[in-house]
Amino acid sequence: MYSQNFINLRTHTNYSLAEGMLTSNYIADFCVNDMQPACAITDTSNLFGAFEFSEKLFSLGVQPIIGMQVNVYDKYFDSKHFELVLLAKSEEGYKNLVVIANKINSNINLNIHKKINIDFLIKHRRGLIVLSGGYQNGYIGNPIFLGEKKISFDRAKNIKSFLAHDFYIELQRSNIKETNSAENELLSLSLELEIPIVATNDSYFRDKNHFEAFEMLSLIEKSKTISSKKQSSFTNENYFKTKYEMISLFEDLPEAIQNTSIIAQKCSFCLKPKELSLPKFVSSELNDEFTVLKQISESGLEKRLIENQIVRDLDKIQIYKNRLNKELDVISKMGFSGYFLIVSDFVKWSKDNNIPVGPGRGSGAGSIVAWCIQITELDPIKWGLLFERFLNPERVSMPDFDIDFCQDRRDEVINYIKNRYGHENVAQIITFGSLQARAAIRDVGRVLEMPYSQVDRIAKLIPAIPANPVTLSKALETQEELLKSKQENEDVSKLIDLSLVIEGLNRHVSTHAAGIVIAEKKLNNIIPLYSEKEGEIPATQFNLKYIEKAGLVKFDILGLKTLTIISFAEKLIQKNNKNFNISKINLDDKKVYSMLSEGQTIGVFQLESKGMQSALKGLKPDRFEDIIAVVALYRPGPMENIPNYINRKHGIEEIEYMHESLSDILSETYGIFIYQEQVMQAAQVLADYSLASADILRRAMGKKDKKEMDMQKEKFIDGAKKIHIQRSKAEEIFDQISAFAGYGFNKSHAAAYALIAYQCAWLKAHHPHEFFASLMTYDSDNVEKLSIFVHELNRMNIKINPPCINFSYDKFTVEELNDQKCIRYSLSSLKNVGNEAVKKMISIRNKIGSFKSFDHFVDVVPQNIFGKRGLESLTISGSFDNFNMSRNKLFSSISNILIFSQRIENDKLSNQNNLFNDINELSLTKSLKNVSEFSIFENEENELDSLGFYLKQHPVKKVESIYDKFEFKKSDFFNNNFDLTRTSTNYKFIGIVKQIFKRKSQNGNLYGFVEVSDTEGVVEIFMDINDVYFVEENFNKNQIFIFNLEIRLDRNSGIRIVCQSVYKLFDYVSKNINSLELYIMDKSCLISLKDKLCNIQTGNSNINIFLNTTNNLVKVTLNENVKINDLFINDISRIPFLEKILIK
Repeated sequence: MYSQNFINLRTHTNYSLAEGMLTSNYIADFCVNDMQPACAITDTSNLFGAFEFSEKLFSLGVQPIIGMQVNVYDKYFDSKHFELVLLAKSEEGYKNLVVIANKINSNINLNIHKKINIDFLIKHRRGLIVLSGGYQNGYIGNPIFLGEKKISFDRAKNIKSFLAHDFYIELQRSNIKETNSAENELLSLSLELEIPIVATNDSYFRDKNHFEAFEMLSLIEKSKTISSKKQSSFTNENYFKTKYEMISLFEDLPEAIQNTSIIAQKCSFCLKPKELSLPKFVSSELNDEFTVLKQISESGLEKRLIENQIVRDLDKIQIYKNRLNKELDVISKMGFSGYFLIVSDFVKWSKDNNIPVGPGRGSGAGSIVAWCIQITELDPIKWGLLFERFLNPERVSMPDFDIDFCQDRRDEVINYIKNRYGHENVAQIITFGSLQARAAIRDVGRVLEMPYSQVDRIAKLIPAIPANPVTLSKALETQEELLKSKQENEDVSKLIDLSLVIEGLNRHVSTHAAGIVIAEKKLNNIIPLYSEKEGEIPATQFNLKYIEKAGLVKFDILGLKTLTIISFAEKLIQKNNKNFNISKINLDDKKVYSMLSEGQTIGVFQLESKGMQSALKGLKPDRFEDIIAVVALYRPGPMENIPNYINRKHGIEEIEYMHESLSDILSETYGIFIYQEQVMQAAQVLADYSLASADILRRAMGKKDKKEMDMQKEKFIDGAKKIHIQRSKAEEIFDQISAFAGYGFNKSHAAAYALIAYQCAWLKAHHPHEFFASLMTYDSDNVEKLSIFVHELNRMNIKINPPCINFSYDKFTVEELNDQKCIRYSLSSLKNVGNEAVKKMISIRNKIGSFKSFDHFVDVVPQNIFGKRGLESLTISGSFDNFNMSRNKLFSSISNILIFSQRIENDKLSNQNNLFNDINELSLTKSLKNVSEFSIFENEENELDSLGFYLKQHPVKKVESIYDKFEFKKSDFFNNNFDLTRTSTNYKFIGIVKQIFKRKSQNGNLYGFVEVSDTEGVVEIFMDINDVYFVEENFNKNQIFIFNLEIRLDRNSGIRIVCQSVYKLFDYVSKNINSLELYIMDKSCLISLKDKLCNIQTGNSNINIFLNTTNNLVKVTLNENVKINDLFINDISRIPFLEKILIK
C-alpha cells in the first residue's frame, strides 16, 4: 500500500477567489516534502493562477497539471449548474481549456454563476480529461444525491461516448453521512458503463484548523454573518492531504488511487516561458518597419534641431546624427523597430488630438530616436541621458516606454489602439486585490457579529501605511496595545487569529493601472481572458509577470492627473491669452526659482512635501539641473547626500572627485554620484567599459550579486590599468562607486518628472489663480487636499469665493469681482450634490441666464436632480445666499420644496400653466417655515458637513479678536516665517486638533504628534505622551486648544515644532480677559444668554451685549466679574442671532 503514489487532482489556490486558501508556493513545497510527483490546479471557473502554479511546481521538480473546475448545465433541473473538473493532457487540451475559460469569463455580469452548457464543453473536449465532480455538487454525483439515478446514468453515458477513457468517476470521502450511499451508486454506475474511478479530495485549505477561517472567507464574500450560516457542502476534510492519508482512506479501492498516477502520466503539458512575440506595426505603405522608423527619425531630428535652434553648429549637428544612427542600428539588430513605431503612433495620435502627453518617464527619455519620433520631449544629449540605460544590446530585454497621458482622456488612447490594431488583439492586464490587515480585521469582525466600535478600535491599532502596508503579524510585534488586546480578550484573540489566516489572500479582480497588451494574433486563441460586461476591453487572466512570460508585449498607457491639471490650467489661461502654450515656457525663469527657494511648493508635482520644502529652502535652486537632482535625491538613502549637495553648491564644502577623470561627469552634481547614468559613464571613463557593459555593471551593483560583483570588479581593475590607475586605487574607486550605485536614480526619469514639476511651479508663480482652480477641480474628492490648497491660497492672499448657485460651476473657476481676480468654489465639490446634477443645472442656467430668486430657481430646475440631501448641502454651504434668504428657513422647508417642485414638473408635463406664470403674488418663499437663523456653531458644523473642511467658518474665527489682545502666532508663521539660525524661542499658537497620532521612539518610549488647524493652515506638533493623553481626553472637533511651542532643527528629521505645554484656550486665558462683547441681531436671544449665565463662575471679566436695532447699537451690560471658560464660549455659540464675539 505504501509504495503507491497518490496525486492531488482537485486543488484550489487562492485564485479561486473567496474560496481557495492555498498558494502555489505552499503546494510546491508540500508536494516535495510529501514526495508527490505531480499535482493539479483546478481553480473554480478560471485559469488566473495556472502559469504561476506551473512555474513554481516545475522549478521544484514536481509535474504541474493545468486544470479548472467548471460549472455546467444541461436540459435537466431547470438549468441549475453542477461541477466538473477539466485537466489538460496536451497543448491541444490547454487551448480548449482556454476557450472554455474565455467563454465562462466573458461578460460575467450577465453570467454571474460562470456556467457553460455541457454541449459547449463536449465540442471543445479534445485533449482534455474530465472528472465527474463531487457528490453534492457534481454533475454526475448530485442527481444520485437527490435520488435521480437515471439522470446521472444518462449524463455519464453521454460524456463517456465522447471522451471514452478520459472520463473518470470521482470518489470523495468526507465525514458527511449521505456520501456513503452515493458512493455505492457511483461505483455501480462505474461498473455498468465501464468508467474508471479516481480518488480525489477537493482541497481548499492547509489543515483542519483552517476550516473556520475558510468559512469566514465564504461568509465575507456573501456579506453574511455567523448566525446566518447555513449547512455547507464543505467540511474540515477539505484540506490538502498527504498521500499517506489518501491511500489509507481508499485502502479498500486501490485502483482509485492508482488512477491518479495514470491520469498524471496522461498529462504531458505545462506552461513554460515563451519568446516575446512583437505585434507588427500597421502600415499600408511599407512593410519594412526599420525603413519607416529610419525615415521618420531622420525627418524628426531635422525638426527638433530647428525647434531647439541647433542649425548652424555643424559639429553639434553631427553629434546628434551619429547618436541617432547608432541607436537605429541597435534597435534594428534587436528587432524592436515595430515597438518604437507602435508607441510613436499612439503618442502622435494623442498629441494630434490635443490629449496631453507627458515628456517621458523612466529610462526611455534617454533615447534620441524616441525624442525624434515624438515619444519623449527631453533632448537626451542636452541633458546627458543615456540610450544604453534604456536598451542594452549586451542585455537583451524588451524596451519599456512608460507614457503618461491626461487622466481624463486615457481611455480615448486605449480605444484608438483597440481600433487600430484590432479589438481582439488588445487587452488590459489583470491584477488581484488582496485582503490587507485592517480589511481582514473589519471583515472577520463583521462576520463574527462583534460590536463595530470594538472592531474599529482593533483595526485602527494597525498602522496605516498605504505605500508599504503593515501585516497583522508585524503589527502584533510592534504595537503593544494590539498585542495586549489580543491577550486580554478571547473574542479579540479569535478575531486576530482568524484574520491572520485569511490576510493576504486574493479577494477581488482589478486591472493594471497602466499596462495593456497588443498581440499579433487574436488573444482569445493565446491566453485566457476576463471581462465583466459586454463591449469592454477584456483583461488577461494572467497578471503582468506571467503575461510577459507567455510571450506577450506590454505597453504602458498611464493616466497622470498632473497632466490633466496642467492642461486645464492652460485652457483657463488661454481665455485671456489664446497663444499660451505650456511647452514653450523658459526653463530659466527667476520668479520660479525664487518661489522654489522659499519652499513655496504646495501643489507642485513631486516637490510639495514638507521635507522637500525644507530641502529646497536650503538648496535655493537656480537652474533646471537642480530640480532634476532634488527629484533624484529625495528618497531614502540618497537623502543623506542632500546636505552635501547643498553645501557644495553654495561653496560651504569643497568639491572633491574620486579621480580627476570624473570631473566632467560629476561637475553637474558637485562631485556627488546621484544618477545611475553617472555610474555607467564613470565605468566607461575609468575602466574602458562600453556603455552597454557599464549598464550590466550598474545592475550588478544595484542587486549586490556577489558572484557577478567579483567578476565585474576584476574587469574594472583590469580596465583601470589602461589609464594607469593602480590596483589598490581602482579597488577603492570600485567600492565607492558600488556604494553609490546601490541607490543611484535613473536620470532620464528624474529629468522627465522635473520638467512636469517645473511646469507646475511656473504656473503657480505666474498664474496661481488658474493653477489652483485646476488643482482643486481635480482633487475635488480629496477634502484633505482641498483644505491644504485653501490654506495656501490664504497665504498667497488669493480670495476664494464660496459656492454660489448663480456663479459656481462643476469645476473651480477663475472670476473677477470688483477688478479683483479670485477663485470660485465648485458646486460639484459639495457633499451629496453630484457632478451630473450640477451639469444639468448649469445647462439650464446657460439657456435662461442667472436665477433671479429662489422661486425662479425652483421653477426652472427640477429639484429631483439634486434630491433631498443635495439640496440640504447646497443650502447649508451658502450656495443660495445670493438670494438673501435664511439658510435655516430653506433647510427646514426642503421636503416642502421638493413637493412644490414636483408639482411644477407635473404641471409642465400636463401642459398646464404653473403657479409662477399666473399668480405673481404667490411664491414658495413666502410659505417657508418661520424658524430662527443658524447659530455660529451650526454654521461651523454645516460648512464642515457640506464642504468637508472649514472655508469661511473655522471655529477659531469666532474668537479671532483674541489675536489683538494676546501675542499668538498663526500657522503661517510656523510654516514659513521663522529663522532657524536664531536661538530657539517659545511661541503660543491656538487651533483645533484634526488628528492625533501615537508612535514609539527607537528607545521604546511613547510619544505623539497632532495636526492642528487654524484659519490659515495646519501645523504638525510633536508632543510628550502625557500631553497627547490630555488632548485625547478633551478632544472634540470644535475644542480650541492653546499650545506653547518651541521650534527645533533636528539634523535627522529637519524642522520640528515641539509642544512644551497644552491647555484648553479659555481655561488658560480667562483671567486676562477684561470683557466679552456679544453682538446680537435679535433681542430674543437675550433669554438664552441669561440662562447660560446662571451658573457661570466668578472671575475678572465683564459681559457686554450690543443689540443692533433699527437706528442704534444698544449696549447692555449683562454681568460683571465672571469667568469666561471654554464651556461658556461653546454654549453661547449655539444661540441663534448671536452674530459676533469680541474678546478685549
